[in-house]
Amino acid sequence: MRSMTGFGRAEVERSGIHATAEVRAVNQRFFELKLNIPRGWGEQEAEVRRLVQSVVARGRVEVYIRYVSLGPPPARLQVNDQLAARYVAELRRLGRKLRLEGHPEIDVLLQRPEIFQVSEAETDSRKAVNPAMTALSKALRALERERSREGRALSRDFAARASRIEAAIPELQRLAEHSRKSILENFQKRLGELLEGLPHNERRIYDEAAGAAQHCDITEELTRLRAHLQGLRGLLVRKGPVGKPIEFLLQELNREVNTIGAKSQSAALSRLTVDLKGEIEKMREQVQNIE
Repeated sequence: MRSMTGFGRAEVERSGIHATAEVRAVNQRFFELKLNIPRGWGEQEAEVRRLVQSVVARGRVEVYIRYVSLGPPPARLQVNDQLAARYVAELRRLGRKLRLEGHPEIDVLLQRPEIFQVSEAETDSRKAVNPAMTALSKALRALERERSREGRALSRDFAARASRIEAAIPELQRLAEHSRKSILENFQKRLGELLEGLPHNERRIYDEAAGAAQHCDITEELTRLRAHLQGLRGLLVRKGPVGKPIEFLLQELNREVNTIGAKSQSAALSRLTVDLKGEIEKMREQVQNIE
């Protein structure tokens, strides 16, 4: 059993690249993936999705991947030859016109930033794919460890609540049987008082009393309750996604306990069914966070 919530983060340095990957998962009925990856990584999107879905089957997952180049970025020098030639030509023309001696030196051109421009070359994003994917794999493993740890805690809680429900079954049976006998006795006593001195069919009266007491019989509900609890215990130790089948079983458990409560003719039995419904409701809240 695994929780649907968790967080994983990892960093990898390789081939002059520092890559960071973060994965955040929250509970949701179906699978949804939100990617925040470097621009131009359209080809890697399918691989990222495959990696995530190999770990997460249900829930909303956010993936964040970034990388930076280690060391100085590559630079590129651009020289505007045409503009430099025009500068030199105009300086010579001006020198002849003003009858100046000497010739333009290179220092004059170096002072013009529009002639010499240094720009940073873009880093090839393909170099970052391998370290980034390694970081993502590590982040997913960290996420899996956290989800499994929380899943184990949820499993223990479910098992404890299931045990409390199972332990209450003999008491449910005892209270229901006591209520059934009480109904039979009171029915017969009351009819005897009403029909005293009048001719009547005792067998028919008994059958009617038994029919009324039959309404309190919860044998079938208890049988199904035991079966659902057994199924729940099996799911708690099953590998893989179990959230949906557990949710279904909890609905069935709740249905049986509701039926027992509706048939109840005693305050003690009603109080016990209310307590059991509380245990089931807590599990129904927690199952929303199980994958």
